[in-house]
Amino acid sequence: MLSSATIQIIALVTMTIDHVGLYLLGDPEPFRIIGRIAFPLFAFMLVEGFKHTHSRRNYFLRIVATALVAELPVFLISVVSHIEYSHNVLFTLAFSFLALVLAERRGLALIALPIVALIPGALNCEYGVHGVLLVVGFYYADYFFTKRRVLLVAAQATILTAMMVSLAQYEGWDILAYGILAIIPIALYSGKKGKRLPRWFGYAYYPAHLLILLFIKLAFY
Repeated sequence: MLSSATIQIIALVTMTIDHVGLYLLGDPEPFRIIGRIAFPLFAFMLVEGFKHTHSRRNYFLRIVATALVAELPVFLISVVSHIEYSHNVLFTLAFSFLALVLAERRGLALIALPIVALIPGALNCEYGVHGVLLVVGFYYADYFFTKRRVLLVAAQATILTAMMVSLAQYEGWDILAYGILAIIPIALYSGKKGKRLPRWFGYAYYPAHLLILLFIKLAFY
């Protein structure tokens, strides 16, 4: 069984492999396939963090702050690599967090949640509405089946498959469907924290690794 610490490491490693392939190696398919595992794991851990954090306000502000810091490296490396620029995925996770707040309010969610879900797509954020719906889907799966392990994993797998296949069709990029593979570590999740990386590391890593890749790109390519 995997702790949340292990899942976090898997998400960071697969994200890094994806970005190395995209920005430095000419977009090789195996790297991009591996990289598709990362976002569903971050989405899953966002729901876990939302449930267990001691301060939702601080948790949300950390996500937003990291998104803002990462925006410049994302823009610069996109320009240098001649890749279409999109606002970074942490903005999608920030809107997903707001969607979870609304999901707890039941009646309000019916009106406001669809609006919040559409915003990342309208703003050209990575994963867009599909990313928000994946997070909310994981939340509801946990809400209804938290004490029924088999049904929980089945619900998570169904939601993940629906979102990734739909996103692949919408974007016209079949590789996106490989995000379904994230169900393997999700299904193996033990519910325990494990020995977590320092909190600052998890947030700093995203913009920091992009800056490192940018410097490598400028120096050697």
